[in-house]
Amino acid sequence: MSVKEGAVSSVTLLQRLNNHSRNNQIYRAFREVGRAVRTIVLLRYLSDPVLREQISRATNKAEAYNGFTKWLHFGSHGYLRSRDPELQEKAIKFLDLVASSVIFSTTVDMTEQLRQMAAECWTVLVEDVTVISPHRRDNVLRFGDYDTTTLHIPPGTYDAAFAPHRL
Repeated sequence: MSVKEGAVSSVTLLQRLNNHSRNNQIYRAFREVGRAVRTIVLLRYLSDPVLREQISRATNKAEAYNGFTKWLHFGSHGYLRSRDPELQEKAIKFLDLVASSVIFSTTVDMTEQLRQMAAECWTVLVEDVTVISPHRRDNVLRFGDYDTTTLHIPPGTYDAAFAPHRL
């Protein structure tokens, strides 16, 4: 309200909130509001079985995804070795991109299989489809699929005209 009325600028308010001083009245007020909100949410969670089920399902989905990405991130035992925050962010984004690509491919494959089953007059129930997870691992070759049948064929001769040029 103070920001809205112009009594305090938003910059000043944010500076005071970032202070984390226990003597700061705004910090203490927000801490108490947070405690009250947390208590209300906890009481709702305890008294509402539907809400508990919904939160459990969402948590299980998130944990399944986290386990899947951890399984995909097998290099360095899943640890980020760099201390550079920019490189850490890149590694996490690339891992998320790989996981999303694998999940997308698995989902496409599962959809094709379900359509084929429906075309063959199988009974495909919505309840059954809703429990299928795209976080499958049995269809993913983490280390690739390498064809070794052509290893006995020697490579062609080197032609400098087709060699990549460095700038």
